[in-house]
Formats: sequence, structure tokens, C-alpha cells
Amino acid sequence: MKQIESQKKAILDWLNKGKPLNSFQAIKLFGCTKVSTRIGELEREGKISVVRTWFPVQTRFCAKVMVRRYQKVKL
Repeated sequence: MKQIESQKKAILDWLNKGKPLNSFQAIKLFGCTKVSTRIGELEREGKISVVRTWFPVQTRFCAKVMVRRYQKVKL
């Protein structure tokens, strides 16, 4: 439980700084493999509102894939 709470806090702090976040970054920065779940929990708790967009990235095999990007809604 503590690991999940620290991941949620780290993600919340990151997004509150106005920085976008994707799943690759979440794994690398916070060790979080379920970033969509953590963000959903933060939203249900009323701590943040997030906009989700897709953006293309290139894999190490030169294939293009779409990755979800999360960013705090600017009020």
C-alpha cells in the first residue's frame, strides 16, 4: 500500500508542475507500470483533473506506435 501511495504522490507532484507524463516516463521515473490506474485513482479522489491524448513514438525496432500522454487540465 505504501508503494502505491508514494507512486501516486510522485505522479501528482509531477503533473502539478505542469509536466506531461506517459507510461514510459512513469516506469523510468517512478517505477509505476500502472500509470493510468494511479491517475484514475487521483481523479476519483478529486486531487487532479487530467487530459489524455495520444502521440506517436518510435520503438527501438523503428516501428511507430501511439502512446497515451497525461497532462493536468489548466484552469
